[in-house]
Amino acid sequence: FFSSSKMPACAKCKFDYDMPVDAYNKACEIRTCSFKRPHMRAFWFATIGFFMAFVGWFAMAPIMKTIKAEIGVTKSQVYNSNILAVSATILARIIVGPACDKFGARRPMAALLIVCSAPLIGAAFIQDEVGLYITRTLIGFVGATFVPCQFWTTSMFTGSIVGQANAMAGGWGNLGGGVTQATSPGFFEMFKAMGMSTDLAWRASLFIPAVVWIIIGLLMLKFADDCPEGHWRNRKIKPQTDAMGNQQGGGPKRVLLNYVVWILVIIYACCFGVELYVNNTMSSYLQDQFNLEQTTAGLIAACFGLMNLFARAIGGWMSDKAATRHYLRGRFWVCMVCVAGCGGMLIIYSFIRVLWLAIVVLIIFSCFVQASEGATYGIVPFVDTQYTGIVSGLVGAGGNLGAVCWGFVHKAFGENDREDTAYLIVGCTCAGAAALMLLIRLHGASTIPFFGNNGEQVEKALSQSAAQKHAEDMGMGGVGTGGEMMMQDDYPVIDLYEAGYAASPAMYEMPPQVLGTYPTPTTTPQYSPMNAFQPAYTAAYTAAPYSVAYTEPAPAPYVPYVAPYTVGGVMY
Repeated sequence: FFSSSKMPACAKCKFDYDMPVDAYNKACEIRTCSFKRPHMRAFWFATIGFFMAFVGWFAMAPIMKTIKAEIGVTKSQVYNSNILAVSATILARIIVGPACDKFGARRPMAALLIVCSAPLIGAAFIQDEVGLYITRTLIGFVGATFVPCQFWTTSMFTGSIVGQANAMAGGWGNLGGGVTQATSPGFFEMFKAMGMSTDLAWRASLFIPAVVWIIIGLLMLKFADDCPEGHWRNRKIKPQTDAMGNQQGGGPKRVLLNYVVWILVIIYACCFGVELYVNNTMSSYLQDQFNLEQTTAGLIAACFGLMNLFARAIGGWMSDKAATRHYLRGRFWVCMVCVAGCGGMLIIYSFIRVLWLAIVVLIIFSCFVQASEGATYGIVPFVDTQYTGIVSGLVGAGGNLGAVCWGFVHKAFGENDREDTAYLIVGCTCAGAAALMLLIRLHGASTIPFFGNNGEQVEKALSQSAAQKHAEDMGMGGVGTGGEMMMQDDYPVIDLYEAGYAASPAMYEMPPQVLGTYPTPTTTPQYSPMNAFQPAYTAAYTAAPYSVAYTEPAPAPYVPYVAPYTVGGVMY
């Protein structure tokens, strides 16, 4: 997590990286206690920006009972506004995805926060259902900040930890949906205690997140970076080939014709869509079902969102962890199990009539929801590496599409005071949709054995080594100070840490005079210091026929160990 190693910047960079990076300058570590440019500052701006977007996006939901009484709208009109609040985000996310591919994530996210602060302020002046509909629709555009949030972390962190990075940023951002369940009624009560009327207090409470949006947007533009190289135009672009080495082409149309994208859209509708739906309805449901006060119901509903503090990150971590042994297939299974658990727990919740038990099940249900989101975005970066922004935008829009669908279900039953039936139907739908993961076949990898491979080749191709870059950064052409490293037979040299085999990204050293001879790839290394990480050493060598040609290294007592290679039957 913490390392003192400092990596020199590339020719286009204005930074000296203070953490290990891969061949595309993406960080190989997540240092949550750091705010340094470019990697961790981008991580925290993405997280905080998305967090505050959620706080303002759902600021009206916890105090909707008060708003309903003050401006004289009906229960049906409130449900309509809930649907509009999440429907506008569908279009916004689809538009923002390509914008991120063109401009990077920083500017689209800042623009959304600053522009959407206007309708949030405008919501404080509404007088009827028309104003409620218009402002909640326009405020909903800020939900598209999810796309630059995930795109930004994908641009900053390497493949082996991108699932965790996406899940942490997205999860801690979603945490805002839980925090606002408590803070919005809190601000309302605070302004009332200051002597304001009920009508004036709820209106004043909406100014706070709006002002914070403007401040964060301006700071983001001034002090953050688009990519590891700084400005988006300086980014280090990957070769125009996909993970399997095929030439890329077809543009966005290729993404739209990829059925795996649409399965993930449905899956995300059954996790993130459910989260948005619950954020909009849970406080009112608790007030009606258990006869709670607005503030008390808000605090309990906050428990649902607060699980984002760790649950979504756990989903991303489980996805990455499963991938270390089972590769893409492991990611598919983690996602399917989490979504099935999400639906199952919502079904159970719909039957509970005891408050304390409802709180317990709500928390467990929330953990499955957030973990499902993290697991889904543990798969997204592997779908199409050239159009990550478009894929992320479409999948993210699927979450809002799901929220709209669940909103209509809730409206149909909620008007008859049967909200529990709405939860039951949504839960059954989500549990059934999890089975769609069995149909996935991505780059030859499948969820079910015998219908495809496990995706090992894809995982390694997209977590490709930084060995050559490390050598260049150390001032070497290859091995030693005078060597020249070259690729043979199109096989890359891999770095043990980047491939996931070594626990540390450090460069290992060993005396060249004691290198052993290896008649077969699985022979145990003979040099005893290597035995400390012998399984990693052997695994990295036997994973694929990696090899390099080299020139004679300059004389030196020690040479940096980069990766295993063979010349004439001798392993170095």
